[in-house]
Amino acid sequence: MGGSYHATEIFDFNGDTALLLDEDEPVAYPVVSWVRMSQWLPWMEMGSRPGLLYFNAMGRKLQHFDQLSDTMKREIEVNYPKYTAPPPGDDERRNETSWTYIKKIIDQREAE
Repeated sequence: MGGSYHATEIFDFNGDTALLLDEDEPVAYPVVSWVRMSQWLPWMEMGSRPGLLYFNAMGRKLQHFDQLSDTMKREIEVNYPKYTAPPPGDDERRNETSWTYIKKIIDQREAE
C-alpha cells in the first residue's frame, strides 16, 4: 500500500520587532500562520483515490488561558479540562501526533 507519503508545510511567524528584540522580555508572543498540503492521511483509509488535503490556520501565542474567547474557554472547560493549563516545562511524556495515535489504533486492530 504505497510506501511513500508527500506533504508540504509552510509556517510564517511575525511579531512586534521591539518586543522581539527587547532583552528584558523573556517571552515573545508571535502570530503564526500554518499551511499544509498533503495526500490523504493514512487513518482516512482513502487509498489512492484522487484528491488532497489543504489546511490553513492562523493563531497567536497568548499569555494566559483567560485571553481565549468565552466560547473557546467554555468548550475547553467542559470537554477538555486538562487543557486549561499547559503541561509543566519538564514534562517527560512523549509527543503524541496524528501519526503516532493512528499507529496505536492500527496496531490494536491487528492484534484483535
